[in-house]
Amino acid sequence: MSDTPMTADDVLRIAAYKDRSAALEAMVIAYSYHRVAADLAVHLGRAANNWYCYATWTSKAVGESLDLGPNSPFIDDFGRRLRVPRRFRRLFRAALLTLLGPSYQLGLALANRAIFLETASLAVNLWNDEPDRYLKVSPESELTPTPPEFLTDLLSPADPRYLKDAAQLMVEAARTEDPAARAELMLGANIALSAYEQARAQAALELVLYRPVRWLTRVSWRSLRSLVTRRPFPRFKLYAAAHADQPWLTRKLESLWSALYTRHLFAVATPLSDVKVGKPLTAPAGVDLAKVWVPIQNEKVRKLAEEFITEDQEASTAGVTDWVSYPDRMRFIVSYFRVYQTVDALYRVPFDQEIADGLAEEMARGLVPEAVSGMPALRGRKFYTFPTETDPDAYEMAHFDFEPFLEAIPLERE
Repeated sequence: MSDTPMTADDVLRIAAYKDRSAALEAMVIAYSYHRVAADLAVHLGRAANNWYCYATWTSKAVGESLDLGPNSPFIDDFGRRLRVPRRFRRLFRAALLTLLGPSYQLGLALANRAIFLETASLAVNLWNDEPDRYLKVSPESELTPTPPEFLTDLLSPADPRYLKDAAQLMVEAARTEDPAARAELMLGANIALSAYEQARAQAALELVLYRPVRWLTRVSWRSLRSLVTRRPFPRFKLYAAAHADQPWLTRKLESLWSALYTRHLFAVATPLSDVKVGKPLTAPAGVDLAKVWVPIQNEKVRKLAEEFITEDQEASTAGVTDWVSYPDRMRFIVSYFRVYQTVDALYRVPFDQEIADGLAEEMARGLVPEAVSGMPALRGRKFYTFPTETDPDAYEMAHFDFEPFLEAIPLERE
């Protein structure tokens, strides 16, 4: 691993490069998160995990789930969990690919990429202990071109105060000598970052989980009609519409499928084991729940935690009923942070050395988007444009470019 800290240019280059497969892109982002986590540990220590440790393993799991090839571990594991007989595995794969469609890869890849941009750009600006700005994907700005429909529909709004809180808490943690106080401040930063990124990813998560039901109930028969009549119809609007706006049958089936997936099929990846979110959260080996669940002393951190959990340990660590639910999801995530905060294994390199070396080379590919010069200032914000070698009109979903929609947001000081 390089001894040179990750920079804002590195983050821009990695997120802007558009010629990787979705699975490889997620793996590069996972390794980049690992680099950021290690860089932050220089200032924050390794006694408590920073948010980027968790993001490393989540992004690695995303990359594995985006591999939908003939030997896809994700599809094989899915088939085993559903107990599909081996003789029907090829048919199962074909059916699953039809149900997931291209929206699955697009939704996960786009959300993972945008969250990396916004959270990693915040972390790399902490090196002087003076956080000043972070990058945001801003399709709503007056200074950006008209965005493709899928961009505005797949990135949900999120409260930027969480990013400001995260930056301030990490800087304060770096200046704190007391280990217990530092651990609480880092927990607060982890909560704030997840509160932001989980809100940002909400629409993409709904698209990914609800897409199979919407294909069955709303798109499949329209596709046949379109084939006969040769009249196109807006598929993406059907896939990206709000759950509450769906017909009764679709809403019912979506809720049933999402709850089934949460209870029996979905797990949060860790280097120790996969945490099944539908079951109560348990402590890993070497962690005493009674010790990690002591009352939080720092008032700001306590208030952040109380937005999502209570001091009732059993209620807070209960299994998730529906992963699509932001409050239920955040409750489990915050409890997971609290329980796994001292598990040093999260700092491990997430790949074998040969693969890690290859991903390090991949991180160096591409060009850094350039800040636009001569553009009227908008409250001190800065926008980015394409390097001349790229195609600014390439809005195809498979090779989407973030550059016209990148915005540097100053973090206001108190």
